[in-house]
Amino acid sequence: MNKKIKKKNNILNYHNEFNKIIIKLENSIDNYMGKIDIDYESNQQIMKISINSINEIIINKQEFLKQIWVATKYKGYYFNYYKNKWFCKRNNCEIFNFFKNFFIKKIGKNILFNL
Repeated sequence: MNKKIKKKNNILNYHNEFNKIIIKLENSIDNYMGKIDIDYESNQQIMKISINSINEIIINKQEFLKQIWVATKYKGYYFNYYKNKWFCKRNNCEIFNFFKNFFIKKIGKNILFNL
C-alpha cells in the first residue's frame, strides 16, 4: 500500500476513534443532565466538561502524535490507541475507567458509559 494512503487512513481512523470517545461521553453525560451539576461543550477538536459550574476537564486531539490528551486541574494525561482501546501513557488505565474514577472523585457518582 502506498505510504501516503496508509498515513491518510491512519489519520482518518484516529479522528473516527476520537469522535467515538466524544460521542460516548456526550451521550453518557446527557443521561445525567438535570440530576447532577454537569455540563459540556464540544467541537471536532476539543471537549470541555464542567462540574459544579467549574471547568474541570478538557479533552483534545493531538493529531501529530495520534493521542488524546486529557487535562484536569492538576495533571495532564496522554492516551494512546492500542487493540481498539485508549490507554493512559502514565498509568495504563483505559480511558473510560479513567473517566469513571474521575467522576466518582468529583461528584460521588458512577457515570455509566454507553459502551
